[in-house]
Amino acid sequence: MPFLYNLFMKISKNDIDIKQTLECGQIFRYIPIKGGYEVYSLDKYCTIKECNDCYVLESDDENYFYNFFALNDDYNAYLNTLRANEKLKNCIPSSPTIRILKQDPFEMIISFIISANNNIPRIKGIISRLCLKLGVNAAFPTVNAFASQSVDFYKSVGLGYRAPYILDTAKKIASGEFDINYVYKLSTEDAKKYLMTLPGVGPKVADCILLFGYNRFDVFPVDTWVKKIYLDLFNEEVSPIKMRENLLREFGDLSGIAQQYLFNAKRNY
Repeated sequence: MPFLYNLFMKISKNDIDIKQTLECGQIFRYIPIKGGYEVYSLDKYCTIKECNDCYVLESDDENYFYNFFALNDDYNAYLNTLRANEKLKNCIPSSPTIRILKQDPFEMIISFIISANNNIPRIKGIISRLCLKLGVNAAFPTVNAFASQSVDFYKSVGLGYRAPYILDTAKKIASGEFDINYVYKLSTEDAKKYLMTLPGVGPKVADCILLFGYNRFDVFPVDTWVKKIYLDLFNEEVSPIKMRENLLREFGDLSGIAQQYLFNAKRNY
């Protein structure tokens, strides 16, 4: 894939940890390279490499990736609020490490339907094949490109039982039956219910789409890792619904950010 670089951007390591941000399960279109990463979003691409006390980001659209990495958001303020919570005191560092990326809603809908009951290497492989087969110059495919395929095609790239979910979801969005932009107008709970009208979107997938595609921080996706985290924090076994309610009550409007730090701490430490 040919790319022309004409913009360079330096990002302080005090503002973000690229490894933790990319490898925490919120994005699937990245490739580790020597000294850094290649990162893909929609039809955009950048390389980001470590250099002493900063990262050097190279792309042809600096503004896109400045927004993508949420570099204009005051994560110090978010983390100061979260540090006041007793249950988070050992998880929150002195400076921002993980940022919630600002990704495209349609890309997140497709990606997290694929992610259900799946593992990251397999998810990345499926999405890569879809981009190569349906995308222009391996960009993320358009909704019309997705809607024009068949169930057999999606099975051929490894989607299995998820194949009809992807096709039917793409058709609903392409036809206007489901309006991606309408989600922005809804409360988080109503937005979640609306997303769950899409095939293959359950409570956890809907929360992930809201967090990573719409930057709604007042969600707490519950998966097997979160079930372990919940037991550590509350020392009780409850249903996933009750778990989510209690976690949202505990961490409020910054629940989605808290989830990423708790997940990172449980996984790595």
